[in-house]
Amino acid sequence: MVLTDRQTLVDSLRAEAGEALRVIATYDREGYESVYVRDDVVERMSARADAVHDELILQGIGRGHLEDLFDAGELECSMHRFEELTAFHFAAEESTGLFVSLDPDADVPVATFAEACKRYVPDEDTEPGRDEASPPTE
Repeated sequence: MVLTDRQTLVDSLRAEAGEALRVIATYDREGYESVYVRDDVVERMSARADAVHDELILQGIGRGHLEDLFDAGELECSMHRFEELTAFHFAAEESTGLFVSLDPDADVPVATFAEACKRYVPDEDTEPGRDEASPPTE
């Protein structure tokens, strides 16, 4: 997944989550790209990122099944809350998407945070990193 404005994404999510923002990464079938990694989680990310990437690809493949199962429209985001972090997964297509993690005690409005993230996930009508009201960035 290609982002056109990485810094705007980081700034937007930091505005929502503050210092609780841990990781922002994009991925495709070939691998992942770190957009932001907080200093104190670099080692953890390095140790787990490849396995997490594989899992995100599998979740993307299962996206259609979940959409059929719930019959509630397109899957926009999945969230996993653990003792040590909260992870958000935005599958753009079967094998591309956005991964964001926060500290487990982050008190963010879920709908607002998810919408802030989704602005950077491409769909059929928009480029990643731009909402319809934003001017193109070069």
